[in-house]
Amino acid sequence: MRKKYSLEDLETLLPLKTWWASICVLPLSNRIAVSIANDTKITPNQITLISFFLRILAAFAFIKGTRNHLVLGAFCYYLAYLLDCTDGLVARLTGTSSEFGRYLDHVSDLIGDLLILTGLAYGQKLLLHPVVLAMMFAHITEYYVSFLTSNIISNRREEKLKSTNVVLTLINRYRNFFFQRNFKSFLSFPDYEALVFIFFPLAGHPVMGIKAGFYLVLLIVSYTIFSSFVTIMTGGNKFP
Repeated sequence: MRKKYSLEDLETLLPLKTWWASICVLPLSNRIAVSIANDTKITPNQITLISFFLRILAAFAFIKGTRNHLVLGAFCYYLAYLLDCTDGLVARLTGTSSEFGRYLDHVSDLIGDLLILTGLAYGQKLLLHPVVLAMMFAHITEYYVSFLTSNIISNRREEKLKSTNVVLTLINRYRNFFFQRNFKSFLSFPDYEALVFIFFPLAGHPVMGIKAGFYLVLLIVSYTIFSSFVTIMTGGNKFP
C-alpha cells in the first residue's frame, strides 16, 4: 500500500519561501503536491515540462500585447509558477529527487522566463531596448550563480567553516533570522517576476512593469551574488 502524505509532511521539506509565493502560491501548490503524490503517478519531471509549456503560452500571449492577451499571459505565468513550486515538493515527498530533475527544472525555468520577457518586450515594442537586454543578462546571471552555489553546498563536507569576520557574522545573524523562519532573507527572482509578469500586466501597465523590474532585478541579482559569497565563505547551507 502506498504511503499517504499530508500537508504536515511538507513542513520539513519546504525550501526557503519567497515573499509573494508564501501568500499567493504555496497554500495552493502544497495541496496540489500532496494530491498528486497520493492519488496519481505523475512524475516531478512531467510537472516541470507542463510548467515550461505554460511559460511558452504566456510568452505567446504577451507577444500580442493587447489588454486581453496581457491578462492571459499573466494567468499562464501564474499557473506555470504554481506548478514550478509543485514539482520539487512532489519529488521530495515521494523521494524521487534527481540531479537530472534539478537540472531540468533550472534550465526550463531559465529558458521559459527568458521567452516570457522576450514576448512581453516584443509586444510593447521594446525587444532590443538596453533595459530589456540588461534584464535578460540578469536572468542568466542569477540562475547561473544560484545553480553553482547549490552545487557547492550539496557537494561539500558537512562541517561548517568558522568565520571570525565581524561583518560576515553580522550579516549571517540577519540572514539566519529569516532562515529560521524558512524565508529567503531578501526579495528574490519570483518576487520580481510576479511584479513584471503578473501584477503590472494585469494592471494594464506592462511598460511600467519592465522599467520597475529593471531596477528591482539589478538589486536582487546583486544581493544573490553577495549572499552566495557569504554562504560559501562561512560554510552555510542556505541562500540568499
